[in-house]
This record gives sequence, structure tokens and C-alpha cells, in this order.
Amino acid sequence: MKPPDRLIVDANPIISALLGGAALRAFWSPSLKELATTAFTMGEVLSYLPQLARKISVAEEMLRFTLELLPLTVHGKEVYQNQMAEARRRIGKRDPNDVDLLALVLALGYPLWSNDRDFEGTGVTLFTTASLLKSLPSKGS
Repeated sequence: MKPPDRLIVDANPIISALLGGAALRAFWSPSLKELATTAFTMGEVLSYLPQLARKISVAEEMLRFTLELLPLTVHGKEVYQNQMAEARRRIGKRDPNDVDLLALVLALGYPLWSNDRDFEGTGVTLFTTASLLKSLPSKGS
């Protein structure tokens, strides 16, 4: 699969990056020009911060600061509102919480970075963290 230069990012790679997981490498890849998500998705991530902070024994404020440092463009519903009905049709029954993110993918036409299998079969290009890291050029390239 051709490496992307722009991606829509789901909550799970963001959370992985906050925990120091493999996703963090992709966030700082120079070949990725834009990483975007929805305000709804950011709300999901923010709701997990207290639990994540306890899990890794750090202050919640540190996770919030790390989140703010991630190179993410956060889009409000006005950017993808016209794609909500189509996104709801494609994924609403499987996971209504994924409708906003899929609508942003449809509106911007970027591939999606998610480890959530609910997006399979929605007709969009999907990268898992593993497939994304494999597609990105190595440092020596």
C-alpha cells in the first residue's frame, strides 16, 4: 500500500501515542503532512485521560500536555456535516460513536488510521498502526 501523506486519526492511535506505544513514531513521521481528527474523537480521548493517567502512574496534566503536543488538526462538525447521513448509513448500526470520524474521512477524502475493525467494509482506505508503520519510509530512506 502506498504510504499516505494525510490521515484521519481515530482515538485508539492517539491513546497509544499517549501511552508511549508504537503509534507515537507515526505521529512524528516527516512524511505525514497532516493528521486530523474530529472534536468528537478528541472528547473521547479526553474522557479516558484520568483512567490512562492512573494506569501509567503519571499526572493527568502530563497526558493532557502530551496530547496538545501531538500534531493533530481537530475539525468541528461544520467540516463534515454534509457527510453525516452517508457515514451513518455505512457504520451507524455497528458503532454510532464512529459516525463523526467516518464522515470526516468522507468529507476530506483522506485514509483512516484506526485499529478498530468496525471500519472494515466501509469503503474507505484504512491503515492500522502496524500497516501504517510498515508503509512509512524508514529513517534511512
